[in-house]
Amino acid sequence: MSKGRVEAFSDGVFAVAATLLIFNVQIDKTAAGGLLTALLAAWPKYAAYVASFLTIGVMWVNHHGMFERIARLDRGLLFINLLLLMAIVFLPFSTEQLGSNILVPRDASTAASLYALNASVIAVFFSALWTYTLTHPALLTPDVDREVALRSWPRFSVGLVAYLACIPLGQVSPIAVVIVCAALAVYYVFERLPDISRQPARQH
Repeated sequence: MSKGRVEAFSDGVFAVAATLLIFNVQIDKTAAGGLLTALLAAWPKYAAYVASFLTIGVMWVNHHGMFERIARLDRGLLFINLLLLMAIVFLPFSTEQLGSNILVPRDASTAASLYALNASVIAVFFSALWTYTLTHPALLTPDVDREVALRSWPRFSVGLVAYLACIPLGQVSPIAVVIVCAALAVYYVFERLPDISRQPARQH
């Protein structure tokens, strides 16, 4: 399977998942003249939407950056990528549960932990995709310096650790889960994939 075909399929899945998020933002208007109140009361859905859209968007950007460093594919890489996309497509569902239940006392903690679990699974598969590639040098482009890439990997494990921490955090403060996930998305906007190209030898 060509790399272009896999990238096109992946882009399509990212786009569908991001688009589905807006369908979760439903307004509960009970009577004429109550639109403003209903719009204001839906703030948890807006917050969950923003956090999830930024998360999907940043992952799409980094997924593209990762595939720029991949020269060829094998079946192992294909299946890990497929698992990553499966977890991403589930995000609109967990987002809807979070936005609808975050103010429901008996359900907020469950919804927040479900969302954090979904985000953790995405982070696990994203890390697995890059780790698998680094441990199979034949898949990388010739200019990639594996040693530099391996040294830079811990910087990008921040998300995985934080998402895992959000699973128990959801049982204590569901609102905090939304804040942490949104903050992580902003973090990865600025924490770009490093330059891991081989540097030319200096002339003496």
